[in-house]
Amino acid sequence: MMARVGLLGRIMLVLLGALSLLVMATFGIDQWQRGQERSPYGSRFPRLDQAAGIMALMKDADPGQRPAILRAVSGEALKAEIVDAPPDETALIREPVLEARLSRLSGGEPYGIRAFTTTDKLYRGNGPVDAGNRHQSIGSLAQATYRLPDGRILVVSAITRHRSLMPWLLGQPLSLWVAVLGVAVAGLVTVGARHELAPLRRLTEAVSRFDGRAAEPSLASQGALEIRRLAQAMQAMQERIVGLMGERSMLIGAISHDLKTYLTRMRLRAERVAEPERRDQLLEDLDAMTALIETSLGFARGTAAEVGRAPVDLADIVAVEVAEHAAQGAHISLSGEEVADATVAGDAVALRRVVANLIGNAVKFGRSSVAVAVRWAGTACEVVVEDDGPGIPEDERSAVFSPYYRVERSRNRRTGGIGLGLAIARQIAEAHGGTIVAEAASSGGARLVMTLPALA
Repeated sequence: MMARVGLLGRIMLVLLGALSLLVMATFGIDQWQRGQERSPYGSRFPRLDQAAGIMALMKDADPGQRPAILRAVSGEALKAEIVDAPPDETALIREPVLEARLSRLSGGEPYGIRAFTTTDKLYRGNGPVDAGNRHQSIGSLAQATYRLPDGRILVVSAITRHRSLMPWLLGQPLSLWVAVLGVAVAGLVTVGARHELAPLRRLTEAVSRFDGRAAEPSLASQGALEIRRLAQAMQAMQERIVGLMGERSMLIGAISHDLKTYLTRMRLRAERVAEPERRDQLLEDLDAMTALIETSLGFARGTAAEVGRAPVDLADIVAVEVAEHAAQGAHISLSGEEVADATVAGDAVALRRVVANLIGNAVKFGRSSVAVAVRWAGTACEVVVEDDGPGIPEDERSAVFSPYYRVERSRNRRTGGIGLGLAIARQIAEAHGGTIVAEAASSGGARLVMTLPALA
């Protein structure tokens, strides 16, 4: 699975993994700190107990002392005041459990005490449990009222202050802010990584286009130092390859010229031989040597030769070759010669050599008939040649395109050939941006398919 992930994907996986660990560590520390916090109060419910104490104190207090007592008991957690009419209870939620506890702690009458919570203080499943009623509270104390003996109302309100200290920030836990920051950082890193990897992608495309004929200009002049150094090394390697290929072409030309010179001399001397039978044998061997040398040199020269780019009607080339073999008595059929716009960009002479080789092999090894077809395949043109001969074994269908490889094991050139025909054919097809593959025909023979990109 990881083999399919690119460099950018791997960087993002590492980054996301690190951010995930950071968020989990922050969340864990947050929870640990909360568990270590100690309440400054001895009771689990300090506001409730304090409100009950205020009620008990105010119940027996002299009316003249009430203002001083209210100032003394009001603080950061609770605010106490005495009013003449009950406060508005519209936004409050009555809490019977808290009322029972307040009544028990203050010693007041149950009907005179009312306790309320609010929606922001609800905590289902976590409230205190009254031992007598066994009813679970749904929220913490927000406000409590108590009717005093003179009929006035004591109102005790809980004061809620915003927690601004860590691990909270703007009302949210620190772990959430770390996660948000991590997502923002991941986005920035993604954009930066894509920008930094762009020269590497361009370098990959340039190296893929390199065919040994000319070095790609300016592979990568931007990007990180390592990428620029890699581009410089690739540029130097391409220039060395182009130089070696040029030297090879010069060497092949020199060898070709010298060999032809010596073969011409040998032919002139052979023609002076008086015995006709020996003379014919010598001339036949010289012709075979000449054909072998020219074919071998043509294959060796093929990787360095520049392919001409001109519109070529593939269907027309195939039709001409089929007509020539049919005129020589071969049982050959053609379909698709009417295919419109079966045009490719390339060298007509080289492509005709490929088609002639494929059809010639089919005629040579086919038992009774050969079928040739020209057709479209998406954005490419295909030439399909089938015969009903012995076919090509499955384990040899790739090897037949290797130089000097022959399925026919004899060394007789009349039946097996030199072994360079298909190698040269694939070489020409690949130089045109296409390919040739060998398959099994429906008749049991060989099926060769040449695919070339169509001219847009």
